[in-house]
Amino acid sequence: MTAATAPKIHPTAVVDPRAELGSDVEIGPYCVVEAGAKLGDNCKLWPYVHVFGCVTIGSGTTIRTASVIGGEPQDVKYRDDPSRVSIGSGCRIHEHVTVHRGTGANTDTVIGDGVMLMASSHVGHNCRVEKNAILVNSSMLGGHVHIGERAFVSGGAAVHQFCRVGRLTLVGGGAMVTKDAPPFSIVAGSYPVRWRAPNTIGLRRAGLTSEQRTAIRHALARIFRSGESPLRVAHELSKSPVPEVLEIARAVLDSKRGICAGLRGAKSHHEDGEDGF
Repeated sequence: MTAATAPKIHPTAVVDPRAELGSDVEIGPYCVVEAGAKLGDNCKLWPYVHVFGCVTIGSGTTIRTASVIGGEPQDVKYRDDPSRVSIGSGCRIHEHVTVHRGTGANTDTVIGDGVMLMASSHVGHNCRVEKNAILVNSSMLGGHVHIGERAFVSGGAAVHQFCRVGRLTLVGGGAMVTKDAPPFSIVAGSYPVRWRAPNTIGLRRAGLTSEQRTAIRHALARIFRSGESPLRVAHELSKSPVPEVLEIARAVLDSKRGICAGLRGAKSHHEDGEDGF
């Protein structure tokens, strides 16, 4: 390996020689990188980061001060079975973040490409966080949670184990998500968390057409505002030719914990509203 591509390792860092380091990796003061860990090209670890040996990190990912990646699950059923954490490329992991490895032999906790985990956020065992999702400061995911692509979990929010948050959905600050949150939506509140509105701004920023946004808005309104049975409506929507509407229908029909409730008396939100992120 040439000098130009050799890892830059601070003298106080402890890096096991059996760790695999890509080119141009930077490892800051007092970091610990265990045997078996794999860091892709151009990764950077700020001071006091601990990377366990079960962790694979994609290229260009930055992990900031005092984060712990791949630690033992907070699960009484865990019996030191071999399990993993996989982190994608181009992720930004901020200060004091914890990501725990899976519970159960050969299971994984997965963080997709481009994910941002802000300071003090937590990703529990066996979670899957899809690409470009954002967890804001002090947000928390219980075990086996699924966070959809480009979802946004606001500060202090918590997602109960086994719950799902759909693609392009915004979870409000301090929310307690104890039922599944459907795609393309805003959910907020606690015990129970409630569906509030379509995520108008998020859908527009994602480049969905006016026709797609209208179909999404009408589908969500039928499920959450019509007073009809959400399951019956979802069965009808499962015949839609619009892929995004099919995604909403599947989220309802496939939910194991049940979908969150609508907000009673919610006003209608139009295409020119400012709801979302």
